[in-house]
Amino acid sequence: MPGKRDATEVSEMEIDGLGVLKTGDKVKQPVFGKGVVEAGYVWGSGERTIRVLLKTHGSKALVPEFANLSRRRW
Repeated sequence: MPGKRDATEVSEMEIDGLGVLKTGDKVKQPVFGKGVVEAGYVWGSGERTIRVLLKTHGSKALVPEFANLSRRRW
């Protein structure tokens, strides 16, 4: 049975309301601020996370459906 530790890194991910996010895309999160997408992961359990390098908070793994991300231009 696939577990939570079994992850596949993906370079792009479809997110409802945001479209396709790719590695290197610039995003903004209301609490953490501005950042750049480092990678997306699909876990063995079917869950998805996206790792974002944030300007003021470092690298964070976020659940895309709940992260409230928006695209941004620099």
